[in-house]
Amino acid sequence: MPLPYPLRLLTLLFGLGWVAVPAQEPPRLLTTALEIRSLSPAEADRGIPVRLRGVVVFVEGASALFLQDETSTAFFRLERPPLPGVGDEIELTAKTRMGLYLPGVDFATYRVLGRRSLPPGIPVQYDDLHFSRYHYQRVSVEGIVRSVLPLSANRSVIRLAMGSRVIEVRIEAAPRDGPPLIDSRIRITGLAAGLINSPRRQLVQPYVHAESWDELEVVTPAPPASAAPVVSAEELLAFRIDGLGERRVRLEGVVAADFGNEGVFLRQGANAFAVRFTRPTPVAPGETLTLAGFPSMERFSASVIDAELISRRAGPAPTPTEVQALDELYSRPGNLQNGHYDGHLVRVTGTLRDTFKGPAGSTLLLQGTQRTVQVRVTHEFDPPPVGSVLRVAAICQVESTLFVAGFRGDPGLVSLRPTDAAAIEVLRRPSWWTPRRLTAVLAALGGVTLVAGLWIALLRRQVRRQTEALRRRIALAAANEERQRIAREFHDTLEQELAGVSLRLDGLATRVSDEKARTLVAASRNLISRIQTETRDLISDLRDPAETAGDLVAALGSVALRFRAEGETDVRVEAPTLIPTLPAATVHDLRMIARESVSNAVRHGRAARVVIELATTPAHLRLRVIDNGLGFDPSADPPGRRGHFGCAGIRERGRKIGAEVVWHSALQRGTTVEVTLPLDPFSRTSAPSASSSC
Repeated sequence: MPLPYPLRLLTLLFGLGWVAVPAQEPPRLLTTALEIRSLSPAEADRGIPVRLRGVVVFVEGASALFLQDETSTAFFRLERPPLPGVGDEIELTAKTRMGLYLPGVDFATYRVLGRRSLPPGIPVQYDDLHFSRYHYQRVSVEGIVRSVLPLSANRSVIRLAMGSRVIEVRIEAAPRDGPPLIDSRIRITGLAAGLINSPRRQLVQPYVHAESWDELEVVTPAPPASAAPVVSAEELLAFRIDGLGERRVRLEGVVAADFGNEGVFLRQGANAFAVRFTRPTPVAPGETLTLAGFPSMERFSASVIDAELISRRAGPAPTPTEVQALDELYSRPGNLQNGHYDGHLVRVTGTLRDTFKGPAGSTLLLQGTQRTVQVRVTHEFDPPPVGSVLRVAAICQVESTLFVAGFRGDPGLVSLRPTDAAAIEVLRRPSWWTPRRLTAVLAALGGVTLVAGLWIALLRRQVRRQTEALRRRIALAAANEERQRIAREFHDTLEQELAGVSLRLDGLATRVSDEKARTLVAASRNLISRIQTETRDLISDLRDPAETAGDLVAALGSVALRFRAEGETDVRVEAPTLIPTLPAATVHDLRMIARESVSNAVRHGRAARVVIELATTPAHLRLRVIDNGLGFDPSADPPGRRGHFGCAGIRERGRKIGAEVVWHSALQRGTTVEVTLPLDPFSRTSAPSASSSC
């Protein structure tokens, strides 16, 4: 099969060599420090080959060495020791990697080419360091020395003021001997470095790293501290036509409070100021100090920092300034001289509104008429209860400044620093009825009232139940007693009288010779016997224990048993469901209804079988008496209805207990008497009409 035309053309072009596969471009080789510094983080992490030649300008360790060539400086890490020395001219081979802040090289190998003098530092200002323009390059900075302190046995740090900003210069050597450097103007060369926020690669604080004191040059020597110009506390950072410049000044004041590293507060007439010494200098309240230091604006008022003590003399401790109202700490009456008490030892009175515990101690919120002041206690202190009235002797400090209209700044946040815990005096403790306790008591009373109400409701419900049960027991006992009394009266009067009549009729029958008279006497005796039987049945019914117990099934069982014993009719009770216990009066009426219905079925219907059926639903009890007798026609008027009172009695008993009675019958098909009784006790108050055909 011939190849398609495009494929044949492509094969022909390959054969003629007209289609060329482009060769893969070899990775570029970086040969200058500026090329490395110009990489992006993603490019630096690709591991681009590097070959650099330059002089080592700083060695921090095997993981941080710095090489400078004609273009810039790059940091590198060695694959293995030994380390080169500062001033070695080397050639290194490595691959790029992204460093903590800027790109560099890693796993470098090198060879030493010789020695060279270090290149001069690039003159920079503070902003050049702050914005990292010359980061990791040799720079030269110039400024006024504020302090010289040891970092460790072989390291020192110079705090150098470059204008209004102060930068640290770290030197890899112990503090030097010789003329003091504080307040001298120097020029020093080193590596521009800084603290890095590693997750975000941000420069947090720049500093300069110098190899030795040889990198330092004194431009203007420091004058003695005693030769510093004398100023008053009122003149600190205030306007002067000649200015004070950035050199230190000399002033004196009386110690009001000493908070150690956090500052010493001095009073000079009506003014007050804070001082921070270069080295720990314990002082006592009341001492008059002469010192030299540098003016600085740290909060709301000027203070003196990096101070050096010149002389001291003892004196009585100053008394606190009485402040009439706590709100005056923010502004004096007339809204003049806002923040006047900043740095002063004052005594104020206020109401404690809240307390907080923290790592640095306790903080109290003191409430005045309109404003709130924080009282910061760094000593061991057991706060009084909230609501106490306190009098506090403390140093007033304005923590922040609010800018208002025009050129004025007002105090934003004012705090008090007691000299010790004894400076807080409790004038009056709060009443025991604090809002919190009152709320708790009211809540407890509400809970007790609620529980008592529930208990009373339950008790009333229980009393109602017990009263109802007692009423039922009393009614039952009274009914039983009445039934027993009636039974006794029947037995002792009517039954005995009937027995006497029966005996007389027996005697009369022996004396009567007339056949008609004997027949009449015999009929009378039969009537008396029947009346006696019914009387005994009535007495037995009155004494039936099943009715008293509310057991309807047992009561109906006694009815069925009696009819079975007196004749040949089969009378049965069927109760397939559980029948609840009923009141004795209700059981009696249902039993009499069932008895009358069975009696009618036997005597009038000539039934051979009668079933007394019981069933329940959630709301009703149903009693049905079913026979297989002759029945009757419901549409016809039964003969002799006026002379029959059984159906009327059944209706009356049904109305009495609130039951509905219905007769169902057909000729030669038997009769069913159906009684429906509501089980809800409240439904028994109504008396539904009993429909019937009896």
